Amino acid sequence: MEQVPPSAMPAAAPPRRKSRWWIVLLIVAGIMFIGFVLLIAGFFAVLRGSFERKPVSIKTNTVLHLRVPGTLEEYARTAPLALLSGESGHSTSFLDLLTAIRRAKEDDRILGLYYRSGDLSCGMAKACEIRDALSDFKTGGKFIHAYLDLGGELDYFFASVADSIFMPTEGLVELNGFAIEDIFWKESLERIGVQFHVQQFEEYKSAAESYNRTGFSPFARQAYQELLGHRYRLFLESICASRGIDVAEANAALKRGIYTADTLLSLNFIDAIRPETWVREHRLRLSAQRDSSKLKHTLLAVPSYVQGYDKQPGKDEVVRDKQIAVIYGSGMMLPGDEEALPAFAEATIASRTFSKYLQQARDDKRIKAIILRIDSPGGSVMAADEIWEEIERTRQVKPVYASMSDVAASGGYYMAMACDTIITHPQTITGSIGVISAIPNFSQALRKLSAYTDTIATSPSALFLNPLLPFREQDKKQFLRLSASIYQRFVERVAASRHMTFPQARALAKGRVWSGEAAVQNGLADTLGGFQTALDLAKRRIGIPEGQKVRLRIYPQPEDPWKAFMKLLDPFKSSRNVRTGFTGQALAAAWPGWPFLPETVQRQMTYFLYLSWLAEREKVLAALPNLPLIR
Repeated sequence: MEQVPPSAMPAAAPPRRKSRWWIVLLIVAGIMFIGFVLLIAGFFAVLRGSFERKPVSIKTNTVLHLRVPGTLEEYARTAPLALLSGESGHSTSFLDLLTAIRRAKEDDRILGLYYRSGDLSCGMAKACEIRDALSDFKTGGKFIHAYLDLGGELDYFFASVADSIFMPTEGLVELNGFAIEDIFWKESLERIGVQFHVQQFEEYKSAAESYNRTGFSPFARQAYQELLGHRYRLFLESICASRGIDVAEANAALKRGIYTADTLLSLNFIDAIRPETWVREHRLRLSAQRDSSKLKHTLLAVPSYVQGYDKQPGKDEVVRDKQIAVIYGSGMMLPGDEEALPAFAEATIASRTFSKYLQQARDDKRIKAIILRIDSPGGSVMAADEIWEEIERTRQVKPVYASMSDVAASGGYYMAMACDTIITHPQTITGSIGVISAIPNFSQALRKLSAYTDTIATSPSALFLNPLLPFREQDKKQFLRLSASIYQRFVERVAASRHMTFPQARALAKGRVWSGEAAVQNGLADTLGGFQTALDLAKRRIGIPEGQKVRLRIYPQPEDPWKAFMKLLDPFKSSRNVRTGFTGQALAAAWPGWPFLPETVQRQMTYFLYLSWLAEREKVLAALPNLPLIR
């Protein structure tokens, strides 16, 4: 065979190189992933920094700015989503506000105080304690000026202490007295076939009257009129004494209603009509320049002042080996652990969690006395009884004082009566010793829909008070006996704790509400006073001089806003509560028309949801009617 020369043979194709495109893609993906991680880390670092409190330096020649929006809570609650609205993660508490005013009186850096009206709301007991602190602030030789553009009785109640009060030309302050309003749904519910079987002990226990009456009962009306009368007299006498106004003339003016700035000026309720810029730039500066060395002044908000004051080293000598625990009991009383309960927007008292605080304070050797700061309308009978038992065990080891705030009634009073000493403010709403149940019946509603209920049961008792069937008389009688036994124990414990006979205690019970002043007079409380009174009594009991500072151990401790925020992002920790939350916030999210409802309707519906949730678990409650706050 003929050999072909190598030069004539076709050249062999070079080996094909494998593509490395995936390496480039991997590098790009890696860079993108690292960038994404760094971006997320940076975002959370910035976000976390926003939650952290910034250091506050209190300068000389400072004027304290008092304006607290919203409902004034007893203790600082953590609001992790407040960042989204530009607010801090912690609310301003009643104790923060009270402490700030009292500290500022002795603080040489503080020249005076500027009060600005806002939408602050609270009960009359808290309002009186704050006003008393403002009056005491002036005794330190410092000024107070107030500016009112919009507001009502509570805003003017605070402002009346000031050296001067200013309003803008078109300002509007509603001064026309106090009122209680409620909505009664009996006929509305009957139109759709829903009826409520209400069992109350006794005639004054009116928490469920909204669902089985068309108006206030004579007993509820009597009790409310007495509370309103007591509040109105205090308000009138206080503002007249501060402003030098004749009581009779002020009473006549409030009955007509006072609203506009010119009318308030003519009646001497305010001092001048000026824009706020004039008050800040002229009046505050003039007051701050009484000393020629004080040429400038700084306006500092109360929350910032509290934060900055706490950073001053060695400001106060504090006794550390004798501490006092302050345990807050605010809101509706519910059975169980706080973490296992629905996500309520308002503060609540979870019986097991509250009992845990009592145990911790009882076991801590440094804590020598305990103050229970109570601001609760009651709620669950089982929760109240569980807490009562724990207080009884605690007081065998350490003295326990009850300090009543705006409301300490029904289940709230149940807690207080277990303490060694009960301190109540004259304007506290207390008493309401009684129990109540309101069970809806839907049998007529089903009939209107042509729906029928059939049953299979092992015994007639298995259908006890079934809301889908007409209630039988024997069931109503049986339920009456069950409720009566709970009420009997309530009154017996009142009699034992207050050293009364059963008839004496029952005469003060019957579900009737009392002012704190009346409660001291009739023996349901020991002495009149506010939080400071309770603190002074506890200090005296454990041998601390009156003027000596003492360390307070607060329960519950405010949660770090960042940790609270991260919990919201953890589905395993937050999913249960998110699913079961049904407060006003949940209603607002579910129905866009919620914010436009009158406040009375919103408050009543939210309160009804609380009671409905409780009623699913226990039929008999120790709850106060839903009374309004002052705005």
